[in-house]
Amino acid sequence: MSRAPRPLLAILLLSIGLNVTASWWGLPSRFAWAPDELQPSILLQGIDEKFSGDWHQPAYPPLHYYLLAVSYLPVLALDVVDVDSVSGRTLFYGLGRFISLVMGIGTLILVFRIGREIFDSDAAAGFATLVAALSPTFVYYAKFANLDVPAAFWVLWSLLYFVRHVKTGAVRDRNLFAATAVLAMCTKDQAYAFYVLPVGAYLVRYYRQSGTVIDRHLLATGVGATLLFLSIHNVIFNFWGFVHHFEEILWARSHYSSFESSYDQQIGLFVQSLRHLRFALGWPFVLAAAGGTALWWRHRRQEPLALWILLAAASYYLFFVAPVRSTWLRYIVPLSLMASLFAGRLLAALWQRGRYVRAGVAAAVGYTALYAASVDVLLLNDSRYTIEEWLSERVEADAVVGFMGPEYYLPRLDGVLARRLRPTESVLERSRPDYLVVNPEYAERFEPDSREGQLFTKLRSGRAGYGLALSHQSSPRFMLLDFSGILGNMAKINPVIEVYQRAD
Repeated sequence: MSRAPRPLLAILLLSIGLNVTASWWGLPSRFAWAPDELQPSILLQGIDEKFSGDWHQPAYPPLHYYLLAVSYLPVLALDVVDVDSVSGRTLFYGLGRFISLVMGIGTLILVFRIGREIFDSDAAAGFATLVAALSPTFVYYAKFANLDVPAAFWVLWSLLYFVRHVKTGAVRDRNLFAATAVLAMCTKDQAYAFYVLPVGAYLVRYYRQSGTVIDRHLLATGVGATLLFLSIHNVIFNFWGFVHHFEEILWARSHYSSFESSYDQQIGLFVQSLRHLRFALGWPFVLAAAGGTALWWRHRRQEPLALWILLAAASYYLFFVAPVRSTWLRYIVPLSLMASLFAGRLLAALWQRGRYVRAGVAAAVGYTALYAASVDVLLLNDSRYTIEEWLSERVEADAVVGFMGPEYYLPRLDGVLARRLRPTESVLERSRPDYLVVNPEYAERFEPDSREGQLFTKLRSGRAGYGLALSHQSSPRFMLLDFSGILGNMAKINPVIEVYQRAD
């Protein structure tokens, strides 16, 4: 224990460097480029409505909105910026991203502490923290105001209390587990799935030890957790918002599945999830996680607490991913952090095998560090920066630049006369902008025989009265990420952008 903080501090400093770099991606702007980031406009509306009445968001519960609102309040009270201006929205995005950065640091500290609890080894905990810090999905999501790192933070904190309670039986740890588990579920609803198997197994264990499933102590913990859940959801002043949130969650579950419920499709879902885990850890560390799990199995009697982490990971897959029949890269963030614990277990054991094995471990760490840094390389060289520079140099001051699709898929157009257009031929013919900016990935969403699809087909063939002036996607060096077969927002970094010019 005496020397553990020093390597941990070094890992945290490395992680801060990776996570802060390019955290300004897409800013300044009123529409940042990170998909699914919590939008300042939604937060400002929630603050105006006091998160009451019928306030709700279909995708997420309210806890992180409250945290962001607290960071907004001093800015609003001092009235230092116009909240609808570019500078105002940029400031609010920055506050949200800063909170994610802080929670990212906390997440790594939790990985270290859980690793030390379940393996009783500072070396295993340190390597686990290093593996987690070098995950490209963690590097990406820790720098933006998405909910994936905050949710993982609460999940890991709850699991730390859980394994501590299993180890010592302290009632305080059980109550803190219940509280932090509620905070996780109030950050992202799907966090409930982490607890189904562990809590079920715990109740069976509790029954065998005490002869009862529920006693007044467990009942008090459950009642307290329930009251905390209802309080965070503000059910007294926002009852219908609470109801409508869960109605829309259930509706989305039945409408957005990427796989079917058949046996073959479930196998495909599992394979896709493994593909995402491989991307999240990189080949060296995903193999280390598999090897570390096998190594733990050999020593499971000496390290029984690690079983609860595996139960939580399996529970998440069985009670969330498999039932909703959908898997996205962001779903893997907490699973990759849990897998890093077992990768750390193996790496610590290998580190004791002599200098040649140590050299192999160092090589794996070095490669994965470059792999993780590729996220920042790609963000810093995003194609949209080049498009913006091209537009600023080529487009006349009075020229109109039309764009189609969400702003977060496109270059920032604050410095030109920009106009949003619906992606139909009739709208384009009426508006006739001098230039048209398109993200082809957005265009591919439409069926070829739809009105939108017909327009984009004509654009590409030169039959819409516009010629392709520029098509660009950056190709930075030292970029090791391969998004082939990956389903997730990270694949939207550095998109192909097309600029069409009106043919006179």
